[in-house]
Parts: sequence; structure tokens; C-alpha cells
Amino acid sequence: MGTRDSNINCVCKKQLSENPKNFPIESTLIALYNQEVKKVDYARITEMLDKTFAWSVARTFSREEAEELTQEILFQALKSISELRDDNKFEPWFWRLASITLKVFKRVKAKNRSIMSFDEVTALVFEDDYNFESDEEYQNLRRSIAQMSAAYRDIIVMHYYDNLSCKAISQKLGMPEGTVMYRLSMARNKIKEGCNQMNETALKPAQLKIRIHGEGNYNGEDRPFPWQYIDDALSQNILWYSYREPKTVEELSSLTGVPAFYIEDRIDNLIKREAVIQPTKKTVQANFLIFDKEINAYAPAHSSDFAATVSEDFYRLSLQLAEKMLSSGLQISNRNMGEFQCLLSVMLLDKFVPDYRPTEYKRFETRYDGGRWEYTGFYNDGSCGGDVGISMEKSMNNFENGKLAHYSYHFAPFAYRKMMFSHEIDVCQSVLQGHELSEAQKETAAKLIADGYLAKDESGKIVCAVPVFTKEQYDLFLVSVKTIFADFLPFYAEEVKKYLDGYIKLFPKHLKDATERNGFHVFVAIFKAVAANWLRSGKINIPNGAVCDALIIM
Repeated sequence: MGTRDSNINCVCKKQLSENPKNFPIESTLIALYNQEVKKVDYARITEMLDKTFAWSVARTFSREEAEELTQEILFQALKSISELRDDNKFEPWFWRLASITLKVFKRVKAKNRSIMSFDEVTALVFEDDYNFESDEEYQNLRRSIAQMSAAYRDIIVMHYYDNLSCKAISQKLGMPEGTVMYRLSMARNKIKEGCNQMNETALKPAQLKIRIHGEGNYNGEDRPFPWQYIDDALSQNILWYSYREPKTVEELSSLTGVPAFYIEDRIDNLIKREAVIQPTKKTVQANFLIFDKEINAYAPAHSSDFAATVSEDFYRLSLQLAEKMLSSGLQISNRNMGEFQCLLSVMLLDKFVPDYRPTEYKRFETRYDGGRWEYTGFYNDGSCGGDVGISMEKSMNNFENGKLAHYSYHFAPFAYRKMMFSHEIDVCQSVLQGHELSEAQKETAAKLIADGYLAKDESGKIVCAVPVFTKEQYDLFLVSVKTIFADFLPFYAEEVKKYLDGYIKLFPKHLKDATERNGFHVFVAIFKAVAANWLRSGKINIPNGAVCDALIIM
């Protein structure tokens, strides 16, 4: 509205408030708004006043709102009356206009509430009985209101800002009047309690690294990894603070120092991304493993004992296995014996973990995006339990002359090397089979040489720089493991179980499936502690930059 409209608005609102049921629309008043409105139309609108007010009361929840809506409908009618072409259709036209005005009115009211300042609310709540000694106290009060959950904050706004009674609020929210009164009282107490408090946790936000494990077609660009949707600082803090115990919105707001409505917004997204669960209607809890300081401290304290128990036997048997495989003509490229022993060790543990599983392995559930995966979080430095932690990547091609699989294991002291794609494995297979490379394959081969997957021998011939198992050699490997490690693997599994008995207890109980999957992987992952023991004792030597991978012809 312009200035003239605003002036009329004030006059109408004042008179309507004084006598809403008999508020006269004077010719002089209307003339201020529109000099050209016909007197016959004045009369029509005057006659609609009582009906309009009653209609507005039925569609609002306060006297003030009804008054505002009534005067707005009348103004709109006055502005648009000249557009009425059929006098016999006045009332249908009027009520249609009233319905449209109501929709706009509700949107404006909702917007006004959403942008209402904390100053307005706090002034209304405590103008009668609270004196602020300092700006800091006042800011704390504002913060307290901001951090309240919607269940309390909305009642505060409706009661003090919209001037609604508890009865009217109960009707609007569809809850018992007693519940409204209780929440209103609790809200006032919560605000008063927070006036002189300063939350230090807001100055020390938690920092997590979040990753996913499992199956899914992601590339990080066109199809982002799921963790990228929950990797913002506020989401991380919600996850961190709700990890051990369920938390309410108010508790999370207090812990993070962030207003409740921002918390609620993030929670909606975390629920959508299946990162949190709702144990109750009022609480949320992180729904994946987060390796915190307590968990990370467990491995250094216990994995060394495990390694000391199994290392000697494991080293002796892995050496026998390595000599057996070398006698078959297996080419290990430039790997030394220590590197080869580590490769064979993780390969055999990876292959036989289903037979000696320390815990149950439940397959990942199908997620909202169709993939099968789960999140994993790491507090602060992203460590995964000291001496424990081996990951594996597998890639396979569909070559016309058979399949070639690439297995790569990542753990210290071995370096990480990016996994080969299927077309790169194709080039490796062409090299193994002595095929002439196309121009495109030559370009790929050059990249693989730079990455260390291929190399040139003394004659300039391109060769594989990765240990290669033929199908016969891989079958020999499986048979040899069953023979050489027949007594050791049950012993190893039992020692892993002892380690896990204390380790599993560190994780929240509601994450039982994820904890057991993690325990399942520890069967392989704890070999990292064994390899570390071999290095410290001088049994093996791992060159700087060495990797642990193999090509297997299927």
C-alpha cells in the first residue's frame, strides 16, 4: 500500500477495534481512499461489515487478526468494486475476493512471524517482570529464545506476539489447553534460567571426517558421495553430540550454541540422508559409527598385545607360503620378500574371513539413493584406532579374452595409490597377453607407467609392475593356505575375538549391525599391527612409497 492506504488502514483499525461489530464506513472516510466510489457501493460494503467480521473470526484465532483481516477485505472490495459487471453477483464476487485476501493475509502473517526479531519477543515476554542489568544478559535472553525447540518457541510467539489465549492456541495447534499452559510456563522458566548462562561449547565445535563404505555408483561430481550432503559444520556437530546418547533439539541447540530453528532444519536433512534416527518423537541420534578418542585409544593399548601373540607364527608361515608361490614361477616385479609376505597375508585373511568370522556380517541395507552403504565418521584427526585399519579396493574388467581383477590394500607403511579403472586393467591384460597396443591404449599405458602399474624393462618392453597371479597360481595359493595355515587360522580368529570383546563394547548399542560389520573387518584390519611388529623387529623391510596390490587372472 501507498501512504494514503496506510493512513486509512490506521483509522479503520482504530475505529474497528473500538466498536468492531458496528464500525461505520463513513462517506468521508471512503472518500479519503477513493473519491470515485459510488454511494450505492458504499452502502453495499457497509452491509457486509458484520458478516465479514464474523467470517474473519471463524478463520483466525485472535480478535486482532479478525480485525485486520476484516479491514483488509473491505479495502480490497473498495478498490475492486468498479470491476463488478453484474450487480446480481455482488455477494459471490465479494466472498471470492475475501477468500483470495485470506490466503494472502495468512502468507503475510506467517512471513512476519518468521522474521520477527528476538527483540520483539523478549520485550513482550519480560517487559513486566524482568529488568536487564547489562547487554550481555539481554543477549543471553535472546539466545535462549532462539535455542528453544519449535514446540516451546511457537507458543511463546503466539501468546505474547499474537496475543492468543491458551484456549485459542490449543485450538490452533490441536493440543489440550493444559499442555499449552504447561509448555508456556516451561518456556518462561527455560528463558529465565538461560539469561545468565554462557555456553562455552559454542566456541569449541566438533570436527568430523565422514566417509561412506559399501556399494554405489558415485563419482563425487555428477553424483556426489552421500557424505557430501551432511558434511557441513553444523550437521557434524549434531551428529557428534547425539552419537552416544539421543538428544533433543533444545539440547543440541545448547551444546552447539546455534538457534533451534537452524538445528531443526539440519535434522530434517540428516533424517532424509539416513544419517540419524529418532528414538523418540523429541530426540535424534547419530546412526553410524564415529571413531572417537576413546575408540582410537583402544587399539594402541591392545593391538600390540595381539600382535606379540601371533607375530612369530604368522611370520614363519607367511614365509613358507611366499617361497611356495615363488617356486610356481609367480612374478612379483620389483617387490621384496617382506612386501610379498604382507601382500599374501592380507590376501589370505581377506579370502578366509567368512570361514573364521569373529562377528556376524550383515549386508548393507538399501539406502534412499538405491545404493548399499553406510557412513563412517572419524573425530578430529580421522584416525581409525591406532594400529588397526586396512581398507581394500577391487576393480575388474570384462576383457574379451577373460577377466582380470585388481586388488589393492591400503595400510601403513604402504602408500595409497589410486585404483585402476576397467579400461586401464584392459591395457594391463593386453600387455600380459603380448598384444599390440592401439594408439589410445598407448596413451593409457603411458599414464599407467607414470602411476607405477606398468614399467619398461631394460629392452624397452612394457611389462606389469604389479604382482600377477595366473588362475593356476591363484588356485595354488588357496590350496597352500589351507595346508600351511590349517592350525594357525583358528588360533588367529580366537585372538581376534579376544581383542574384539573389549573393542565392541565401546560403540553405542543401537549400532549393533554396524559394529559387527566393523568387527568382521577387524579380522583383516588388525594385521596392520602384525606388520608393524614385523617392521619394528627387523623381520621385514618396506621401501618408502611401496604399495600392496596384485593382479589376478580369473
